[in-house]
Amino acid sequence: MTDTASIERCPNCALLLLRPRDAEEPRTARVEELLHQNHPPLDVELSDFRKLTEDTRSALEDLDSKILQTQQLLENLLSARQRAQSRLEDTKSLLHPMRSIPNELLLEIFSRCIPEISSDEDPDALDPKGAPWLLARVCHRWRELAVNAPQLW
Repeated sequence: MTDTASIERCPNCALLLLRPRDAEEPRTARVEELLHQNHPPLDVELSDFRKLTEDTRSALEDLDSKILQTQQLLENLLSARQRAQSRLEDTKSLLHPMRSIPNELLLEIFSRCIPEISSDEDPDALDPKGAPWLLARVCHRWRELAVNAPQLW
């Protein structure tokens, strides 16, 4: 704990919080007076103002250091969150129900995607926008199934 901050617990989640103390005390009437005119401080005030200047510089350096540490902590947390998000997406993808559908069932679904062609129609098996070509572009597994299933062609 420093002169510029205190540690408190959040009342909602009990997380430790670093609370900055108000580094700026309210201006005194004398300071207000001096700031609104162009007269110099009295000789007896000079040492107080010099001390205040040094203390304030020190407080600013301390605050800047804490801000930098907090920014670095935030960057580390954001990076860790991104890695966790990526792991979550990977595992969700690995556990997706589509991965567990048997090939035989997929082929049955694929065959139902092939449009029925009447005897007087000219089948357009080379249309890349339709099945089985479209199905073959979904993923490697679907491509292998579609290309090697004669009932689709």
